[in-house]
Amino acid sequence: MKSKIIQLRYVAIAAVGIMLLSALSGSVKAQRTLPTPLKLNPKLEALAMPRSTPNWLDFRQGTSINPTTIFTDLKDAFELKGEDKMRVNKTIKDKLGFTHYRYQQYYKNLKVVYGEYAVHQEGNGFVRSANGRLINGLNLGNVPSFNEKSALDAALRFMNAGKYLWQNPEMEKELKRQEKNDNTSYYPKGELVYAPNNAEAEFSGSDYRLAWQFKIYTDDPKVVAKAVYVDALTGKVIHSTDIAMNCSGGTGTSAFNGNVPINTELSGGVYRSHNNCQATDIFVFNCNGGGASNTYYTDADNTWTQQSAVQAQWGAQMTYSYYSGEHGRASWDGSSGDMIAYNNAFAGSNNACWGCTGNSTIFYAGNTSAATDDWNTNDIMGHEFTHGVTQDEAGLVYNKESGALNESFSDIFGEMVESWSEGNCDYLVGGDRGAIRSFINPNAYGDPDTYRGTNWVSTIGCTPSSSNDQCGVHTNSSVQNRWFYLLSEGGSGTNDYGWAYNVTGITRFKARLIAYRALTLYLNSTSQFIDARAASLHAALDLYGQCSPEIIAVGDAWHAVGVEWQSAQYVNEACGTYSNGQFVQAISQLNAANGCITTVNSPTNIVYFTARDRVILFPGFRAVSGARFIAYLEPCSSTMWRPSGSDGYEVIMSDAEKGIKNPVTLQIDPEAKSEDISVTDGVSIAPNPFHSSFVLSINSKENTKAMVSVYNALGVKVKEVPGINLIKGLNKVPLNGSTLVNGVYLVEVHMGSLKTVKKIVKL
Repeated sequence: MKSKIIQLRYVAIAAVGIMLLSALSGSVKAQRTLPTPLKLNPKLEALAMPRSTPNWLDFRQGTSINPTTIFTDLKDAFELKGEDKMRVNKTIKDKLGFTHYRYQQYYKNLKVVYGEYAVHQEGNGFVRSANGRLINGLNLGNVPSFNEKSALDAALRFMNAGKYLWQNPEMEKELKRQEKNDNTSYYPKGELVYAPNNAEAEFSGSDYRLAWQFKIYTDDPKVVAKAVYVDALTGKVIHSTDIAMNCSGGTGTSAFNGNVPINTELSGGVYRSHNNCQATDIFVFNCNGGGASNTYYTDADNTWTQQSAVQAQWGAQMTYSYYSGEHGRASWDGSSGDMIAYNNAFAGSNNACWGCTGNSTIFYAGNTSAATDDWNTNDIMGHEFTHGVTQDEAGLVYNKESGALNESFSDIFGEMVESWSEGNCDYLVGGDRGAIRSFINPNAYGDPDTYRGTNWVSTIGCTPSSSNDQCGVHTNSSVQNRWFYLLSEGGSGTNDYGWAYNVTGITRFKARLIAYRALTLYLNSTSQFIDARAASLHAALDLYGQCSPEIIAVGDAWHAVGVEWQSAQYVNEACGTYSNGQFVQAISQLNAANGCITTVNSPTNIVYFTARDRVILFPGFRAVSGARFIAYLEPCSSTMWRPSGSDGYEVIMSDAEKGIKNPVTLQIDPEAKSEDISVTDGVSIAPNPFHSSFVLSINSKENTKAMVSVYNALGVKVKEVPGINLIKGLNKVPLNGSTLVNGVYLVEVHMGSLKTVKKIVKL
């Protein structure tokens, strides 16, 4: 952006605040209408940036929030009652210096299922954001009418499996070894919790019941492991979710990577399929087609010819290597937990599964004497173990949108394991043995490439079951898969909404860092696609800064797959009355009062009108006396994040200027000359980027005073220097930025009625 032109027939002086309003452009079929965003609780408005929602809060500068006492200090603001408690169950400090606090909600000292919140604190102590879900309005007892045994009987009747893992002596023995506890067992132990009373519950207190929770693992290939919730007052099963994640099979050639190095264990004079060369033990067992016992694969001279055994060992080893080398993660649980692959689990079944035994992966193969039916390709191995990463971090519930995200992250990191181990990435799930999904063209496999578009499995009114794939988790996953491909490699076209898109790829190496940070630090068990969008934008902001090519690509890629809104949707036309800090945004051009009346009635909170290319205020645009608004351009409009203080024009309507007679246009003009720039003359910054300090060079036309404000990438003011005396001519103003964290900032200089905004980067 070389310069900006504003053709003002009057001086509109406005100020600043944010709230997004919009209607989607183009003709969109009813089934493709995006959901209505949630409204922010008014009690949080004084704390949060205007774009925030109840599930995604970005805090204002000066809120001084304590991340360890936030839910007691602000209990009323979060609408928590006396017997609601929030307890930290995990604290994570990342490589960027952030500390992330994951909270679990409790009511009357019992866990509230899906009541989770995460609080994110920058290295300088500022609590920047928080996200999650709280279950408000609980009014329930905590004394069950049905005891644990009766509830378990009901849960087992619901499961109706032919056999369970605690009835398998080999699996019981293996679990005791893993846990190093002779008393542990797969036999379900009940826990009293508060849980939703059906699959369509909307996460309000009235939807919840006191319930017994059981995790039930089966030894029946037709019945998947589940978490089952039994109403503790009625004895009826009210809710269930899969805890085993399956990857449906297809046809094609089997995986084979030629001669590969593997690590094994010498025991009793033979080598066996146990890799103990790192803190994480990697086991590969031959289940002998579901026979009576599980055995190690063995070889006499450590030159292996058993293709299925080698493939499973290599895939598990490469999965560990990828997560360790790229993300600094030790195994699926981040704590060097055993990685266990059960190969050849059921004769005649082609499939793969995580969670069937709690903390390991199972690969089904119909005939392991050949390499034509193995389900242990490197990307599928990575896929299944990534379910373990998701289980340990975000815990995405395995149905509907959260389940589709669960599957998608496994697809994404399965492909990244393939890239890590083979040096290339085909963006085909199971491509080495016969692809079952495509990141590049999901439609070719009957999957959607647009949110709620063609091939999308509707989750509205859907009751999750095995027959509908838990409401389409393996189908709808392709939306985020397509997002990842576009983010990595780029692409252009038109999606199912008729939206044109053009994404500049940032490489899969950057994209996977963004996806991993989003999954492990920002998402929770009930996150939806819109949450994945917000999480990836936050992750890109952390890693690369606001308005960076990376964050713009993240936003553009979500636009491409139809996931657009955050706290509101885009508009093209602004009509009606705007007040209370509303934020009106268009992707390309915003027209205000184009054939209608547009009124600003906001003397206290600033209203914003913004777009990427131009904002036009037509005759019919009016404001009450003293109303405050800003029209400005946002080059990274696709992210829907406006750093407060970005290039814009403040307008305050005087009594004589309550309406305009001629259109006022704010637009980007690449051919504009320096004399066209009315508010950005005479200010420069050096050095840029800077390390600890920088100098503002201000060429003032008169003796005057200036005020300098510095905003971070979220629009939070982090530094202010008022009352700077300027003399006519060139002024050098040194500023100390040593306390600022690395990233992108906007420096705003006010001189009388003029304002200049410059971008600066700290390294």
